Amino acid sequence: MGTMVVFPFKTERPEVVLRNIRVAAAHEAVSEVLCVGYEEESTYRAIADASPGIAKAARTPVTLRLQDRIGTRRPGKGDGMNTALRHFLDTPHDRLHFYDSDITTFDGSWITKAERGLDLGYDVVRHFFPRAATDAMITWLVTRTGFAILFPRSELPWIEQPLGGELALSRRAAKALAADHRVAERSDWGIDTMLAFSSVQDRMSILEVYVPQGKAHKLYGQLTDLKRMLVECFAAVRDLREETLEPGIVHHVEYPDVVPPSIAEKVGYDVEGTIQLLPEAWSERQMELLEYFPIPIRDGMVAARHRTTFSFLDECSWYDAFEVLLQHFDEADEDWADLLFHLWTVRVLAYTHEAALRGYSYALRYLHGMVFRYLYRAATGRVLRPGE
Repeated sequence: MGTMVVFPFKTERPEVVLRNIRVAAAHEAVSEVLCVGYEEESTYRAIADASPGIAKAARTPVTLRLQDRIGTRRPGKGDGMNTALRHFLDTPHDRLHFYDSDITTFDGSWITKAERGLDLGYDVVRHFFPRAATDAMITWLVTRTGFAILFPRSELPWIEQPLGGELALSRRAAKALAADHRVAERSDWGIDTMLAFSSVQDRMSILEVYVPQGKAHKLYGQLTDLKRMLVECFAAVRDLREETLEPGIVHHVEYPDVVPPSIAEKVGYDVEGTIQLLPEAWSERQMELLEYFPIPIRDGMVAARHRTTFSFLDECSWYDAFEVLLQHFDEADEDWADLLFHLWTVRVLAYTHEAALRGYSYALRYLHGMVFRYLYRAATGRVLRPGE
């Protein structure tokens, strides 16, 4: 019996990762800390050198291992999480926590809040936290949008941070997720999408606990830094389009607390640098692929190559574009991947100017309202505008 805490990692700042390992190992509920590395690089070697001392001081085992090649997609985060799931099931522990290794605000309260949720009998405890108004644009504009369009009457669109890497599982939940071949196949960034979907489809009870200090970690510059994650997360959503979900699972959300000014006043990406990406060269085939889209979107994207324009890709037009992408997108086709990135970039810029620049509170109300308007449209066929 006991709790295993897992830190998947690739190449991170060793001092941050080691601090988080020490925090986890010192927690009274933790029986083992497992660190799963992508490869034997500088972070891996730093953990290997420091872990015996950490384990001795905390009297808690610290296990270090490389991730196995399990999935069928690009080797990445998914292989690390699936390696940990299988490792956990070979131990006597009854609870499994996952935390991103690069969180600079991580402390024992993250573990404590998850443990309390598991004490209450929930199968899954997910952490959610305040994000900058222009942060989490894949979560809002891809994952939650896709869940709203595909599964409007389920609990899935209502999960606050479905791409969050911070969650805790009962042994029953871990066993069910490890047995799901769709989870095992997602060796890339798509793993978080599939974990969220599988837990809802399996009718697991879910509690979301709020972490008021937020998740401070390394930031991105231009949106190009997120292209691979964008493509893989969209592909994971698209692969669910033939799936079905029954409504009505136990899903409770802790009421949010205050939002620190450091988050509420932060801009999550380089806006000016991103605007400069729009005129970059497009292939002729990408221009041909635009023919799949409604004329206002097609003409707007053509214009965006030559001048700063993005307001045409508003909330309703993004829904229209998303439906086209769900039908025609091909993850293996680089032109489709580039076009998805261009479309998403324009939508992020449009949202930034129409909502995010009005302030944090306005932007968060807008985003939550957007998800509802999308699921309402998907369920009823009626289009609601912001404010309706």
